[in-house]
Amino acid sequence: MLKTGDSIGIICCSDGRRVADKERITDLVRILDAELGLKTLFAKTIFQMDDSPYSGTAEERATELMRLYTNPEIKAIFDISGGDAANQILPYLDFDIIRESGKPFIGYSDLTVILNAIYTKTKQMGYNYLLLNLVGSESVLQLEQFRQVFFENRLMITGESITNFEWSHAEVIGGNIRCFLKLAGKEFMPDFSGKLILLESLGGREAKIASYLAQLEQLGAFSKCSGLIIGEYSEAEKNGEYGKIGHLYQELGLKYKLPIFRTAEIGHSAAAKPCLIGAKVNVSRETLTNF
Repeated sequence: MLKTGDSIGIICCSDGRRVADKERITDLVRILDAELGLKTLFAKTIFQMDDSPYSGTAEERATELMRLYTNPEIKAIFDISGGDAANQILPYLDFDIIRESGKPFIGYSDLTVILNAIYTKTKQMGYNYLLLNLVGSESVLQLEQFRQVFFENRLMITGESITNFEWSHAEVIGGNIRCFLKLAGKEFMPDFSGKLILLESLGGREAKIASYLAQLEQLGAFSKCSGLIIGEYSEAEKNGEYGKIGHLYQELGLKYKLPIFRTAEIGHSAAAKPCLIGAKVNVSRETLTNF
């Protein structure tokens, strides 16, 4: 997808980054240049403005995103934000331009809403991933993972199947469970039929996750999908609820005869790997790979 000398766009479509993050973003630019040979082109909407959590109005953020899509130099767009505000920009996006550009969108957490809206409207694939992990505590590992996925098109995620039903090759939708549910009842929510649904979470313990799963079940997600990919549940697992979260999913898998793949390599940790959204993957009992 990328090669040395390419340019990438960087934006914040959800909550803006704090001014205190400037040094970290400067380090990111340096690593992208020195280690990967990538040029960076920034949107105007990166940092929080005044006392606002936003880097611009919803329309301004959408306009900046479209500006990156229409720039012929840019090969991929990385969103380095997260938080709550990404769904504000959806009505202002031009999905025809996004489709024609062929550029992948890469973001995580709250950017789940944009990744899935783009897939629903354009069938364009993206990646669940935070570029700022390149300057996190696992930077050496992240550099290697970045090269494998974005330069060599090699994706391999390890884990385990927690039910015994047969896997089928299918496209991945979903991401952060809380943010994915923001699309419920909207034109931007993907069709669940035959899909593999990726679900992970930063916040929320057993009761909150159970409520999210109940909402997805009532939307018909589990009766229509072909399987589930379960990532990290950071707060719940930190509080000793790894087994309880697994049990919630095992019950759903048995009820709907769904294969379920659980991995610690997708989520909010500093070591998290990129995962495709809107593209077919191959899942076995212990690995998830791209074709």
